[in-house]
Amino acid sequence: MKVKDLLKINKEVSLISLSYLTNKSKIYYLLNQNEEIEEKISNKILEIIEKEKNGIPLQYAIGKRNFYGIDFFVDNRALIPRYETEIMVEKIINSDWNKEKILDIGTGSGVIALTLSYFLKNSSILACDISEDALNLAKKNKDNLKIKNVKFIKSDIYENIKGKFNIIVSNPPYIDKEDMKKLDRKLAYEPQNALYGGEDGLYFYRNIIKNSIYYLAQRGIIILEIGYNQRKRVEELLKDSNFKNINCIKDYNNFDRIIYANL
Repeated sequence: MKVKDLLKINKEVSLISLSYLTNKSKIYYLLNQNEEIEEKISNKILEIIEKEKNGIPLQYAIGKRNFYGIDFFVDNRALIPRYETEIMVEKIINSDWNKEKILDIGTGSGVIALTLSYFLKNSSILACDISEDALNLAKKNKDNLKIKNVKFIKSDIYENIKGKFNIIVSNPPYIDKEDMKKLDRKLAYEPQNALYGGEDGLYFYRNIIKNSIYYLAQRGIIILEIGYNQRKRVEELLKDSNFKNINCIKDYNNFDRIIYANL
């Protein structure tokens, strides 16, 4: 089957799938539409197109997601990494903060912890999740990337965490009860415990922030991804726990997305 034949069926899905499966750019295939695609790959793309047509998220259908320039395995054991989360990772990597010890709470597929580990070779990173399935996926990504300076453990937030950290980072579930009722149908394929943040969406923020003071080193930083309408309430939680220098970063759509502060 030629490239142009796949593009006629579903241009967007075919281009993304070809790029992931062959490590060639979408531009390459737009410029070489008469190129013959080997049967094994074309059959896989037809399968992906059918899955996406039936409502399965494209990233799950492909089985991979590129995050901050790194390809990660993804499936329904963990949330699909969002591009907005790259803003938080980039802030940590490019900051002048002490990055010696980092704790990632609710690691899911491990993208935050593993991306930080990949670029911060001298950092020691501990990542936790309550889901054994998510942790197995994170460990699969760790093995594939051959990363050594990160450890994954099962923990309900701080339950099994010991020691002090220079940075606590988390992208916790933050969708409230009302918004859970209005979710796009593709989100139904993602683990609901990675989406639902309690009645008001703030359950995990309360726990993470309130107890972080026992796990942050002196002048330690907490950095959190938030929902588009949660800035004021999360800032209040930080102030109540005596955090200072509270800052907010907007995402690509100009929504409040990342909050960070220090003790």
